[in-house]
Amino acid sequence: MDKNFRGKLTVILFSFMLFLSLIIVVADYQKLKKNVQANLETKIQKAEDEIITSLSTIDKVYNILDVDRAANMEAYSLKLLDLYEENSDFSTWDLEAMEKESGMDIFIINSSNEVIESSYIEDIGLNFNECCKNFSTLLTERRKLGVFSHDALDIQQKTGEFKKFSYMPTPDGKFLIELAYYLEDKLEFQEFNFNDTTERLEQENEQIKSINVYTSFGLLLGDRRTDRDVRVAASREEVFKEAFKKFEKRELTVEENGQTLTYRYIPYKAEKAKGLSTNRVVEIAYYDVPFASVLASYRNQFIFQIIAITIITIILSIVLARMISRPVYLAFHDVLTGLKNRAAFEDTAVEWLRQKKGPLQFMIIDLDNFKLVNDSLGHGEGDKILIQAAEIIGKESGKDHLAARIGGDEFVVLFSRLTEEQVRERAENMLKTMRQSFSYLQKEEIPLSISIGIAIADEKDTMHTLYHKADLALYQSKKKGKDQYSLYNSAE
Repeated sequence: MDKNFRGKLTVILFSFMLFLSLIIVVADYQKLKKNVQANLETKIQKAEDEIITSLSTIDKVYNILDVDRAANMEAYSLKLLDLYEENSDFSTWDLEAMEKESGMDIFIINSSNEVIESSYIEDIGLNFNECCKNFSTLLTERRKLGVFSHDALDIQQKTGEFKKFSYMPTPDGKFLIELAYYLEDKLEFQEFNFNDTTERLEQENEQIKSINVYTSFGLLLGDRRTDRDVRVAASREEVFKEAFKKFEKRELTVEENGQTLTYRYIPYKAEKAKGLSTNRVVEIAYYDVPFASVLASYRNQFIFQIIAITIITIILSIVLARMISRPVYLAFHDVLTGLKNRAAFEDTAVEWLRQKKGPLQFMIIDLDNFKLVNDSLGHGEGDKILIQAAEIIGKESGKDHLAARIGGDEFVVLFSRLTEEQVRERAENMLKTMRQSFSYLQKEEIPLSISIGIAIADEKDTMHTLYHKADLALYQSKKKGKDQYSLYNSAE
C-alpha cells in the first residue's frame, strides 16, 4: 500500500479531529466568558436586592415609630406659634436655648423661601428657590395651606444627615417654622442603617466601586464627609432622571482610568412614608470583569487541555489511519500493483472530461502472451511481472497522467495536455522498456510483450467512446503482430 496515502489520510484525520477539538476549546472559552458575566450580574443583582431591602426596612421601621415624633413636633410648633403671637421678631428669639429645650433644630423660612434665622447657623441664608426649586414650590404650598405638616426620613440639605422635618406656617402666612429632629443617633437607625449595608457590599465585592443612594433631586443620602459625590455627576444626570421618571432601571457605561465602569440606577419609592427624600434612586457603580485577567487564571488549565487534546488527537489519528487506511485504499486501488482500480479511474477520468482538462489522450495496454507466464512459471511469477509492468507504465507515462489496472493483464492510462507526438513517444518508451525488462523470458520461450491502443479525445467523447476507440486501436496492434502501438483512426 502507498505510504503517501496513509500519510495523507493521517493528516486529514488529524486536521479534522483537531478542528473538532478546537471547536470544543472555543465553546469552553465562550462558556467561561458567559459564566463570568453571569456571575458578575448575580453579584450586582444581589447587592441591588440587599440595598433595596435595607431601604424598605428602615422606611417601615420609621413609619411605625413616626407617630409619637410627629405629635411631639406638632406640640412644640404650636408652642412656637404662641411665642410668635407675642413676639414676631425672630431675631430676638433664643434659638440655641430652644434647640436644647426641644432637642430639635429650628429654622425660620420667609416668604421667599430663604432661611433667615436658625439654631443651625450654617443654613442661615440658604435660599431654596436657588438650590431646590421643586422643594421651594412645596414650601410655598405648605405655607398657603396654613396647617402643620411633616415628612418621614429626610436629609439635611448641606450635610446629608438623616433627620425628620416638620413645617408650621405662621397665622399671617409670612413664615414657616421648620423643626428638624436628628435621627442618626437613634437605636433603630443604627440597627437598620442602609449606609452600613452599602459599605459592607462595597467591601465584599471587588467589582463594585461604589453604592450611593440619592434623593429624587440627585442629592446624596448619608455621610458627605467621604469622597462620594454630593450630587449626581452632570455627565450621568440624564440617565439618573430617566430612571426616576420612568421608574425603570437604567445603565450608563463609561471608560474611567482605562477600565470599563457601568453605572446602574434603580428607582425606589417608599410605600407609605411621606417626604421628598423617600423617593430615591440607588446608584451602583461596578467594573466589568476584565476577561483577560480571568482567562489568565485559567491559562494553565487551557494549556493542559490543548496539549492533551493535541496528543490524543495525534494518537487517535495514527490509530484510525492504520485501521481504515487499507480498506479505504483498497476501495480505490488495485491490491497487487498499487495503481488505481477501474472504478476510481473512471470517476477521475469522467471529472477530467467534464472539466475539459486540456487535450486528453487515452491508452489501453495489454500484456501479450501473459497466460503462458502463469502456465509455465506459476502465478507467483505472473504477479511479479504485473507489478513490474505497472511500475514501467507509471514511470514512462511521465507527468499529468492517470494510470490504472482494469483487468487481469490490462492497463489504461489517461494523459492530459500532451501532443500526439508526445503520446507516441511515451508509447515507444513503454514498448522499449518492456522488451528490455522481460527479455529474460525468451529463454523460457515466452515471447512476453505489450500491445497499445491510443485514442485522442474530441469534444463529444465520453469514457465509453474513448474505451471503444482505444480498444479498436489495440485490436489493430494485435492484428499487426503485437509488441507495438496503434493510434485510432476512424477511417480504418
